[in-house]
Amino acid sequence: WVRTRPLVYGHRGTRRGAPENTLLAMRLALSQGADGVELDVRLCASGEVIVLHDPDLQRVAGVALRAADSGLEELRTADLGAAERVPLLDEAMDLVLGAGALINIELKSDVPDEDALVAKVVERVAARPADMREKILFSSFSLHICELLHAALPNVPTALLFGQKRREPPPWARVIHPGESLVNARAIDDWHAQGLVVNTWTVNDGQRAVELLQAGIDGIVTDDV
Repeated sequence: WVRTRPLVYGHRGTRRGAPENTLLAMRLALSQGADGVELDVRLCASGEVIVLHDPDLQRVAGVALRAADSGLEELRTADLGAAERVPLLDEAMDLVLGAGALINIELKSDVPDEDALVAKVVERVAARPADMREKILFSSFSLHICELLHAALPNVPTALLFGQKRREPPPWARVIHPGESLVNARAIDDWHAQGLVVNTWTVNDGQRAVELLQAGIDGIVTDDV
């Protein structure tokens, strides 16, 4: 099988047509043909790994509950839209991996304790069967988080995220996640020469997606599958 287009990951599930980082958004992205879903995780005060981009629910639900200070039960009182609630990572994995799709788990770096977040994410992912773990990809803007993830689960690819300025990946890296503005044919060729898979974010323009395909990009993350 020869892949004729980049893999398409729905950004936070999708941000067009459903509340971001919800199970509804993930279902919608998959129904629209996404190869996988990108989502964000952090810990809440009761210790569960939840799917949430921001440190609090102000933007997505209009309430000032902070994840680090609020338990799961309290966070789930908030309606994210369409009666959706803050999901657990386990619920997202059940949905996405259960559908045979890929999942990109981004560990947020604006958390009180990076080590604690990594430990809990590793625990939840390690509990999955080997065939499911093969469909999981980690990413983070934090090099420390990336290093911890690789040390704990070296068979699960971990990608360093960067947006405004190019960063060199750690020597063990197999995947890299540069922001779209940093990506061109020369950069892709350079990364490919280092043996890296290149996934870029966030690509919402169809013509730009075609340009990236022609330049050899391996995967794109998009708000609009």
